[in-house]
Amino acid sequence: MSIYPILITASLAYTITLLQANMTKITNIAPLALFLIIAAFFSTLQAREIKNDYCDYEMVVSTGPSRGPSTKLKVILEAIGGDDINTTNVVKNWGAMGPKHTYFLPNSNDIFRTRTRCLEQNFCVVLIQGKKGELKPHWYINNITVATKGPGGIDRFKTFRFISDNEFSSLWPGISDGECP
Repeated sequence: MSIYPILITASLAYTITLLQANMTKITNIAPLALFLIIAAFFSTLQAREIKNDYCDYEMVVSTGPSRGPSTKLKVILEAIGGDDINTTNVVKNWGAMGPKHTYFLPNSNDIFRTRTRCLEQNFCVVLIQGKKGELKPHWYINNITVATKGPGGIDRFKTFRFISDNEFSSLWPGISDGECP
């Protein structure tokens, strides 16, 4: 719900009250009232445009039989055409399971969410990168699923499947799945 319609209504009510109280000062109040109405109108349009350009992204990481990294992970989701969204710390910036949740436990599904600008195309590559030499023991990722919901019926779903029993001893320089045309 936007506050701008309330501001417009309040501005008009105030202006009418002032006009009724002192009709001789109409010439002083009219430009102010007109300015407030125009400003509120354009602010409402801008807020609608910003809202329509954003999508909700949800990423589910399904892990294998060993615990994953405990430090921050960088995730890049690249779309067809080269656009991407990324974060330098997926747990801190996108973690959706609560502040006390331990991510990347064995055989778990961890959920990450973000809201950012909509990309025109579906994702084609996911890249995960961590610190050099941090995975001890090795980490298994079964798959990463990304769902996109946005204005105008945007509803996309992409699963990146890592090779079964593929263990990662390092996330440096990074691991990825997918292929962009």
